[in-house]
Amino acid sequence: MKTEKAQNRVCFLLTHVPNPRMNKRIEVFEEEADVQVICTRRKSQNIWEPAKNVPHFIFDIDLPSAKHLLKRYFVSKDFQKKALKKLCELAPSVIYAESLDSLLIAIKYKKKHDVKIIFEVADLRENYIVRPKSLAKRAVTELLLKKEKKAFKSVYRLVVTSPKFYDIHYHSLIEEGKVIFIPNAPDLSAFKGYQKKNGGNFTVGFIGGIRYLKQMKMLVDAADMIDADVLFAGAGGTSSEYEEIKLYCNGKDNVRFTGRYNYNEDIAGLYGMVDCVFSVYDADNPNVRIALPNKLYEAVYCELPLIVAKNTYLSELVKQYGVGVSVSHTDKNELVDVLLKLKDDIGYYKAFETKCREHKEEILGTKRQSEKLKNVLR
Repeated sequence: MKTEKAQNRVCFLLTHVPNPRMNKRIEVFEEEADVQVICTRRKSQNIWEPAKNVPHFIFDIDLPSAKHLLKRYFVSKDFQKKALKKLCELAPSVIYAESLDSLLIAIKYKKKHDVKIIFEVADLRENYIVRPKSLAKRAVTELLLKKEKKAFKSVYRLVVTSPKFYDIHYHSLIEEGKVIFIPNAPDLSAFKGYQKKNGGNFTVGFIGGIRYLKQMKMLVDAADMIDADVLFAGAGGTSSEYEEIKLYCNGKDNVRFTGRYNYNEDIAGLYGMVDCVFSVYDADNPNVRIALPNKLYEAVYCELPLIVAKNTYLSELVKQYGVGVSVSHTDKNELVDVLLKLKDDIGYYKAFETKCREHKEEILGTKRQSEKLKNVLR
């Protein structure tokens, strides 16, 4: 007789090798089901390596970014064909999809098979928040919206990493009772060896995929002005972005790059090398204004002050809990003032540590949300 776990087969369908967030989802389902991963590996965004002890079926297909929709559409046809074939072999009872490409593949499979589809959103398309002015872009957006509306009729549960995603866009596509909000909080087991930095030059850390280069360069310039160090840990959003920021920092002894890292093995040590966490992105980007990056949860857990961009949902939460400070995403002098105060004013710095400690459980609590995810299989 098959065990309950064997009867549940969950297949993650992704357009990238699982990142730490997806690995956390995989870990949740491993307790309840047999889990497999179907994904692509992109040459231009080759950031992560498979980190979990589950079967990965990886196709080397260099999908263009979502900005190049037409080109992506044709390239994704190859992934669709290979993914559908593999899905037929694996015969999952649940498909966990991320990105519209993956969702459409899952729906195509569902037409001939009995399967539940879970769809996760960690970023909202910019043109879903602010409609483009260009007639051509507006036409493409309307086409995507029609496809999405039709697709959502087959979505069993929607997972979001920011409640703002539902409030702004998905409220018209799926009822609230089918939505699961899961904060992008860290796998705390990876932080067991964490030891807070004690001494040495003041170091600002940016830990994760490096993008939004204007803000990264602003950090480098500001740190240089106050004799602080900078740690960039992680690869670039694209290989060209990584090369550009490295070239910009050429000859700067106060800037260190670690490159790609293994989350479970390295993350505690990386956070143990910094005094505060930089999470200032381009707040002119509509998605940035509503997203909640994993740095919020990691910084709070490690009791490190968080620097974020003004006029964002993230800045609202940081102010509400008192765990960091907001700065303009374009004003270098404002960043300099904040860094200097964090560096030289012990009382100012310690106040953020205290607030992180006080609100840690409230901000990080994800056990209840993970249980909701498991309930999909029960």
